[in-house]
Amino acid sequence: MLKLKNICKVFNANTVNEKHMFSHFNLSVFRGEFVTIIGSNGAGKSTLLNIIAGVLAPDGGRIILNGRDVTGLSEHRRACFMGRVFQDPLLGTSPNMTIEENLSLAFNRAHNTSLGWGLNPRLREHFRGALAALQLGLEGRLNTKVKYLSGGQRQALTLLMATLTKPQLLLLDEHSAALDPNTAVQINDLTERIIADNGITTLMVTHNMENAIKMGNRLIMLQEGKVILDIRGLQKSRLSVSKLLEMFREAQGSDFSYDEALLAH
Repeated sequence: MLKLKNICKVFNANTVNEKHMFSHFNLSVFRGEFVTIIGSNGAGKSTLLNIIAGVLAPDGGRIILNGRDVTGLSEHRRACFMGRVFQDPLLGTSPNMTIEENLSLAFNRAHNTSLGWGLNPRLREHFRGALAALQLGLEGRLNTKVKYLSGGQRQALTLLMATLTKPQLLLLDEHSAALDPNTAVQINDLTERIIADNGITTLMVTHNMENAIKMGNRLIMLQEGKVILDIRGLQKSRLSVSKLLEMFREAQGSDFSYDEALLAH
């Protein structure tokens, strides 16, 4: 279970550009939940993931994961039990290393071992099996350098690297947004399959309302660092884009100024 307790974050403190992103922010995510996160630009979506991942330190509050206070842990130490996939397929892998070398680094990072490849026949067979499950033909290309893969193949590899050792928490930051529509569908389907097969607790930021509704079992909407909608279960399964926009208008009241085009597409 992930608990964010009284998280505070201020940017550019004591300047004319001071911005209070989070003020005593609280959120609980139960083990195995797949939460999609939507909101307008500047709502705090990526900042939230960065705080959880350890990229940004909160100015106050605590982050508890499965009963352990991880607030003071560095990004590197959290990477041992958290997986993350970014929007840019170029991130998350080393392009001049082979597929098996990238997978070996991910495996060793999760086991908190050395930075060496640590490759052996047993581990190679394990990698082949994991790659075969992607159904992209990569299991026969262990010695191919990642820079020769397509964007979709690289993002699939990054997703596999992030989930190879079944992390306690998976963070997805618009991980299919930079792909062409057909490839994005493939990556999203693969994401759902991996998460379901392994029961991984997941937070996924997206600007696409259809994906937010279709994927996961819980949806939250952020606005100015606050959760203004939290939808799950049967209510979520009955959602449509138009209904979600209507709920957002109601939550915003007369000050509604959301970029609907950005959310709907």
